[in-house]
Amino acid sequence: MKTTTFRSFAAELEDAAASCLRVFRGGLRTFSALPWPALLLAAILAACAIAVIPTALMLFALFLAIKYAVLAINGDKTIPLED
Repeated sequence: MKTTTFRSFAAELEDAAASCLRVFRGGLRTFSALPWPALLLAAILAACAIAVIPTALMLFALFLAIKYAVLAINGDKTIPLED
């Protein structure tokens, strides 16, 4: 097995950073070429995704916690049947 040195690790980090910058610059070129209405729609969609997804996940976690709390309180009780 090949031993890893700091220089090879730093080279890998530099390659990863260069790839990320290349993707970022390509995205910026794409956004700069968009017309204003498309750019507005992209901004609105990004804002909705940033706002709605965490809210939905938080509500899911909250309702799941409430469900488990109710089950913990009432889970061991049985309902008596009337004859």
